[in-house]
Amino acid sequence: MPQWRHPIGSTMHRFAYVGSCSALIVVAFGIICAGSATAQTLPAATVSTARPFTAPNSNEVEGSLVRTLETLKDAGLKPALKEIDEALAKNPNFRLGHMIRGDLLMAKSGAPVALSDVPARNKPELVASIANLRHEAQVRFTRYFDAPPADHLPTSILKLAPQHKHVIAMDTTKSRLYVFRNENGVPQLVTDFYISVGKRGLDKSREGDQRTPLGVYHITSTISKGKLTDFYGPGAFPINFPNELDRKMGRTGSGIWLHGTPPDTYSRPPLASDGCVVLTNDDFERISQYVEPGVTPVVIAPKIEWAAPQDWAGMTSDFESALTKWKNDWESLNMDAYLAHYSKQFDAEGKDFDEWATHKRRVNAVKTFVKVEMANLSAFEYTLATGQAPMMMVTFDQQYKSSNNASRMKKRQYWQREEGQWRIVYEGSAG
Repeated sequence: MPQWRHPIGSTMHRFAYVGSCSALIVVAFGIICAGSATAQTLPAATVSTARPFTAPNSNEVEGSLVRTLETLKDAGLKPALKEIDEALAKNPNFRLGHMIRGDLLMAKSGAPVALSDVPARNKPELVASIANLRHEAQVRFTRYFDAPPADHLPTSILKLAPQHKHVIAMDTTKSRLYVFRNENGVPQLVTDFYISVGKRGLDKSREGDQRTPLGVYHITSTISKGKLTDFYGPGAFPINFPNELDRKMGRTGSGIWLHGTPPDTYSRPPLASDGCVVLTNDDFERISQYVEPGVTPVVIAPKIEWAAPQDWAGMTSDFESALTKWKNDWESLNMDAYLAHYSKQFDAEGKDFDEWATHKRRVNAVKTFVKVEMANLSAFEYTLATGQAPMMMVTFDQQYKSSNNASRMKKRQYWQREEGQWRIVYEGSAG
């Protein structure tokens, strides 16, 4: 470890301080420096589209962490310590903040860093704890320089029905929850928050597997603090896992919630829950204003992709064209054209595709006309499993009328691409 004989002030000495810190702060500092270098080399037009870190309602503690590292790089150790001390005064249970502060103090003294890898090698629990904090630091700092361009839109959300005033979408790889508002069916980013998910990651398939499900759900209710133990913080928002597609896939489990943390815990590591989505208590309170039980959609994906508005509109148009053609072919009573919109994997009402197709041909053979109207349409990309191409989940109010029948229902369909064509693998009531 270097011994500091010169006053802080030069860039060389600031970087030397960082060099004496644990791998945790070195990783974070490297992200800050890489982000600064990237910003300096990008064309002005590219830099100007980056969404600022201090987004409305975003987490101020996270902002303090970034400012601490930027201050260390630009102004030295003493101002950096002041920044992190102010954050910890407001949030004394923030373990990552304490660890960064400890690193800075160790660097200041020139003493061996207590939280480096070497002293912890014979202490597995400490090694795991340090690894968790490094992971949290990495996703928090990476978010600062990896925010989506200001005008880009999420490809996971292609259409919002009028009743969906807001939608929640999660990029679980980045440990990030995004809140969007509905502007005439188009999702516009409002704010975002750090989250923790299942200890064993994603792809929940069975009860007790400590994984977080992938898919599209909705908030079903609110559970107030008074009905919960302190473990859940200020409350919980359950989601409707398993949904109809989960049940079709044989997935089991229950009790998947968005919730807070115990009073003695500010935040949890990125992979730390039994399958729920965990926010800090402050962030849980903040998202409450955007949640409408029974209505607010929740998209959980391994990664949220972002597209320029014209590309996003093209994706939306592509799917809506397939949906419109399905409707038109149904109304035409051309059963070959209509059934071509369904996958051979489709099954419904206990019938496989062939049985269901035979039934539909028989029912429609006696009709002289069919008229279908759709309203309140929503469309979301649906990731069934990590590594698989996303499906599409569409929900709409259907008004059906034929020469011998009439009905209304809220319908839900799941579409997947097969040989370049969108085809339906499931449809049924969304009630």
